[in-house]
Amino acid sequence: MKKDYNRKLQAFLRILIAIVILLMLFLNRIRDFIQGFLDGLVGKEGIGAELQFQTTIASVVFIVLIFFVISHIAKKFISDPVGKIADNMNKVSTGDYDVRMEVKDRFEFGEMEEAFNNMVAGLKEARMIREKNDEQNRQLYAGIAHDLKTPMTMVMGYAKLLKEENISDEDCKHYLTIIEQQIKAANVQLEDMLEYAKCGSTSYKIFPEEGNIAALLREILADMFYRFEEKNLVLNLDIPDKVICKYDYKQMHRVFGNILNNSVRHNPESTVINVSMTQTGERVEVNFADNGPFLDEELKDHIFEPYRKGKNGGSGLGLSVAKKITELHNGKLEYMEDVANGYKSFVVSI
Repeated sequence: MKKDYNRKLQAFLRILIAIVILLMLFLNRIRDFIQGFLDGLVGKEGIGAELQFQTTIASVVFIVLIFFVISHIAKKFISDPVGKIADNMNKVSTGDYDVRMEVKDRFEFGEMEEAFNNMVAGLKEARMIREKNDEQNRQLYAGIAHDLKTPMTMVMGYAKLLKEENISDEDCKHYLTIIEQQIKAANVQLEDMLEYAKCGSTSYKIFPEEGNIAALLREILADMFYRFEEKNLVLNLDIPDKVICKYDYKQMHRVFGNILNNSVRHNPESTVINVSMTQTGERVEVNFADNGPFLDEELKDHIFEPYRKGKNGGSGLGLSVAKKITELHNGKLEYMEDVANGYKSFVVSI
């Protein structure tokens, strides 16, 4: 198509230049033609010497009219499209991304106008993505500030109490324990935030190595077993002894840990939690299912976005981090519901 536009534009310009040159070269011939035409009208006597000047003027007028027609054609097919493109580019430079041009098959300008429309549509989409990211960042910063404010306030309050006189050793230990717990909570928030920021960086890399991912999952479950017992949760496992694949040990530890922490935090006592692992070829799938309450409809659509929290607290970054890490393993993390059987699941596939 581009070659066709080029060919038509080049042909038009060649014809235009040729017409101008011919008109300049054949001014006398045009004058003679007009004079002969007039001689034919008035008879054998001719028009006479007194009309020679008028004939020359008529020839010039004829040439000017031809030039006018040619310039009008050039304006319609070249000057106007160029001016329209320039005006719309100026509008885009001021931030108006709703500008669109009518695509017409006028030499190369049809292709230029189509390319311009595509460019503006791309710029508008990029601005919408940037605004969405800015809004997410504002929510992220607000969430960080809110989550750090509570532990910091408690640390400051108990630190003031420790400065008072006549505090018993028992109260002192109690205050110090609370301070330690709050500092740990704040540290968890900061670690999640830093991990989320790192995962979103284009320079962030994982280092997969071949290993037994089933052993990793069993290790995490063993370390967390006391938490399941404390909350009287029923844990059912269907994990093979050995599942070999390539994965980043540290990062997949975080993925499985974050999902299991959510299962403990957001489910009531006596909830049944089923953890299973299967392998098909090189693909490994881990299913974390429970019969606890389903997610709220509003939360369900945004569960993997940062600082989307459940009713029982948490940073709201755990699942966001887990999803990013899973995607870096060329995998996916999905939320599913089996309404008929009353189970919800988080499924990791790498």
